[in-house]
Amino acid sequence: MKTAPPQTRDLRRRAAEAVAGRRERRRARPRRLGLWRYFAVIGPGIIVANAGNDAGGVFTYSNTGAKYGYNLLWAFLPIAVALIITQEMVARLGTVTGKGLMDLIRERFGVRWTLFAAVVVLIANGGTTLAEFAGVAGGLGLLGVPLPVAVIGAAALIGAVVMRGNRRLVERIFLALGLTFVSYIVTAFLVPHPDWTSVGRDFVLPNFGHPSSVRTGAYLIDVIALIGTSITPYMQLFLQSSIVDKGTREADLRLVRADVISGSIFAVIVAAFIVITTAATLFPPSVEYPHGLAGNGVASAQQAASALTPLVGVHAQQLFAVGLVGASLLAAAVLPLSTAFVICEAFGAERSVQSSFADAPLFFTLFIGILAIGAGIMLIPGVPIAGVAIGTQTLDGILLPIMLVFIIMLANDRRLLGARCNGVVYNVIAVSLATVLTVLTATLVITTLFPGLLGG
Repeated sequence: MKTAPPQTRDLRRRAAEAVAGRRERRRARPRRLGLWRYFAVIGPGIIVANAGNDAGGVFTYSNTGAKYGYNLLWAFLPIAVALIITQEMVARLGTVTGKGLMDLIRERFGVRWTLFAAVVVLIANGGTTLAEFAGVAGGLGLLGVPLPVAVIGAAALIGAVVMRGNRRLVERIFLALGLTFVSYIVTAFLVPHPDWTSVGRDFVLPNFGHPSSVRTGAYLIDVIALIGTSITPYMQLFLQSSIVDKGTREADLRLVRADVISGSIFAVIVAAFIVITTAATLFPPSVEYPHGLAGNGVASAQQAASALTPLVGVHAQQLFAVGLVGASLLAAAVLPLSTAFVICEAFGAERSVQSSFADAPLFFTLFIGILAIGAGIMLIPGVPIAGVAIGTQTLDGILLPIMLVFIIMLANDRRLLGARCNGVVYNVIAVSLATVLTVLTATLVITTLFPGLLGG
C-alpha cells in the first residue's frame, strides 16, 4: 500500500487545520456577536437600578445599619426579587412595543389616568431632585467643597452633559457614575471586623428580635422604607423610556433581561454593603458613641459618613462621601430626564436625548427647568429639605401601587405583547409582589400622614 509523500501529507494536514479553524471561527462568531450586542444593549437596567440608590436610599440604608445592625439584611433578598420582576416587565414592554410606559397607559387607560400620573410624577420628582442636590452638597461638603460651588457646579455639569452630548455619551457617563458605588463595598472591608457570620445568617434568616422596635411598630415602618426606597415609580418610567429611546429591538430581549437582572443585583449588593458598613461601626458601643446608635439611627447620610471618621479614619469617610456624590449626581440627572420623558409622552411631544432643542423644545425645557429649580431652591437658606423629602416620598407611595397595577395589566395584554405576555407562574409572583408592596406602601403613606399611628 502506497503512502503519500511527506509534502502531500503536510498539505493535507494544513488544509484540515484550515477547515477546522474556519469551523471554530464560525462557532465563535455568534458568541462574539452576542457579547458585542450585550455591550450595545447594556445600560438602562444598570443605570436605573443604581439611580434608585440615591441620597435618600443611602440615608435609609445607613439608618438601617446604625439602628438595627445586621437585623434587617434579610429584607434584601425579597427586595432583589421584587426589583427584578418589576423591571423585567417594564423592560419587556418597552422592548416589544417600542413605546414608553406613559404612552401605553394613555392608549390603554385614557387621558385622565395619564394626566394624574404625570402631575404626581412632576411634583414628586421635582421634590426628590432637590433632595439629590442636598446629597451632592453634603457629599462634596465632606470633601471640602463649599455648598454653592457644589450645587451650581453639579447642575451645570449635568446640564452640559445631557444638552451637548449624544445618547451614547450620556449613557456612558451615567454608567461611570455607577462605578462610584463600588466605594461602599470597599468601605465595608476597611471598617474594623464586620461579623461576617452574623451577616450571612441575617441575610437568609429573618430576625424579628430587635428590642422594642417590633412592639412599637418602628421596625415595620423601617422595613417599608427599606423596600420603598428600592422600587420607585420614576425608576420604571425612566427604564422603559430609555430602552425605547435607545431603539432596542425585540430580538435583544434576552440581553435586556440580563442588563436588568445584573443591574438589580449590583444595586442590592451595594445597598447591603452600606448596611454592613454602618452596622459594624455605628450600631455597637464605641468610645465615640458609648451606647452606639442602636435604636436611634442617623439623621442623614452625611452624619453617617462623618461618624465613620473617628472610628475607622478619614479614608473611610472619604470613600463613603464619594459614593454619596456619585449616587446623588446620577439620580439628579435621571430624575429630570425621567420627568421630561413622562410629560412629553403624556402629551405626545417629541422626546429623545438624541434630539436637538429645536426638535424637542418641551423635553429639554422640562429637563433644564427641573434641574435649575432643584439646584436653585437648594441655595435658599433654611429650606426644609427633610419635609420636602417626606412629602415627595408620600407622593411616590401613592403612585407606586397604581403604577404596579398598570404594569401588570399591560404585561398581560396579548394585543401588546403576544406570546411575550406574562405566564401563569410569572403572574402569581408579580401579583403577590404587587399586593405586598401595595399594602406596605399604603401603610407607609398612612404612618407618614398620621405620625405615631403605629406607636414609637
